Parts: sequence; C-alpha cells; structure tokens
Amino acid sequence: MRAVLIAVVTLLTVPALAQNDSADAQPTTLAMPMPGRPSHGNPGRPPQGTSVVVDRDALMQQLSSINEKLAIATGRAKKDKQLQKLLDDARAELKETGRQVSNAPLAQQPQRPPPPPPQPTVQPISDGMLRSLVTAIRNEPFADDQLSVLGEAVSTQYFLVAQAQQLLRLFSFSSDRMKAMRLLRPRLLDLDNGFKLYEAFDYSSDKDELKRILATQTP
Repeated sequence: MRAVLIAVVTLLTVPALAQNDSADAQPTTLAMPMPGRPSHGNPGRPPQGTSVVVDRDALMQQLSSINEKLAIATGRAKKDKQLQKLLDDARAELKETGRQVSNAPLAQQPQRPPPPPPQPTVQPISDGMLRSLVTAIRNEPFADDQLSVLGEAVSTQYFLVAQAQQLLRLFSFSSDRMKAMRLLRPRLLDLDNGFKLYEAFDYSSDKDELKRILATQTP
C-alpha cells in the first residue's frame, strides 16, 4: 500500500497539462497553479500564475498516461477508503487541470518590429526661395559677403545644376565663381547635368579645376 501512495504522489508532481481534442498543435500559453493548491476565483477561467508555452498534442499523451495509471491504482485500492478517496481527488484535479488547459488561450506569436519609416526625399530649393537667395546675394556689395550668404544657404538647401548656373552668374570674377562652385558641389542633386556648368568659366585652367570639383566624392 505504501508503494501505491508513493506512486500517487509521484503522479501528482507531474505538471498537470492537457489539450482540447479538436485543437491543433499550436503552442498554448497557460497560467497553472502550484501542485497541491486548489484553484480559486472564477471557475470558468484558469487560475492566475506563471505563463508557459506547451504543445497540446504531446501533453494530451502525457495526460492520458497519467489518467490510465490513476485508474489502475484506484481499482487496486478499493479496500482502502482513504487511498481511494485520495486517488479520486487526484483524478478530479487532473480533470480540472485538463479543462483549464483546454480553455487556455493560444500563445501569441512574437510580432516583428515595424519597418523603419522611409527616408525623406531630398528636394531642390524652391523657386521662391531661390529668388530670395539671388536677391540676398545681389544686395551684398562685396564678393566675400556674397559667398557668405551662399554658404549659409547651402547648409540647408539642395540645388539643381540649372539653379547653380543662376547663382554662378551673380559673381563677376571666375575665382569667385570657382569658390561658389566648391560650396554648391556637395549639394547638387543632378550631377549628370554637371557638364552645363562649364559655360560659366572661360579659361582652360578653370575648366580643369571644375572637372576636379565635380569628380570629388561627397560624404
């Protein structure tokens, strides 16, 4: 009889798990009570506890095996009322645990993080802002001041080659136009049209320098 009691205690320590007969093999998140503690609260809901992910098909086999062993032990313990009651209680607890598992919600699959937002599209300076920039440059009497105005604009704006041509015409000397070109180069969006900028320079040496500027890689 003591051996039977040991077997019962061993079976009761196995994690009480079950599955719905019609459920598929998807994992389930369960909130299970500690072994030996009766469940309380709403009988229609599984007791609160530690959540685990289990496979219903595998646990159904384990549950069936436990139930068969308890049935055999119950049949052998008919003469021992206390042992029979213990076994009946164990089977009732096993049945209740199976009901809790069957009613447990499916585990939520981990969600992938949303894709990063698209990078903003770079746009060239608007016509209105370009006109304002041209006016601001013309209002400066000296080339150094004109270049300073242009330098402030290129820190926040991008340009097309056609717009750069308009700005280069504002400078009287080729040396100043070359300085302006160095400011504009990192902010040009359509370098495939860069050949049009050569018309702003008369000397071969300036054209060679422009070629080197256009070939410079921007960070």
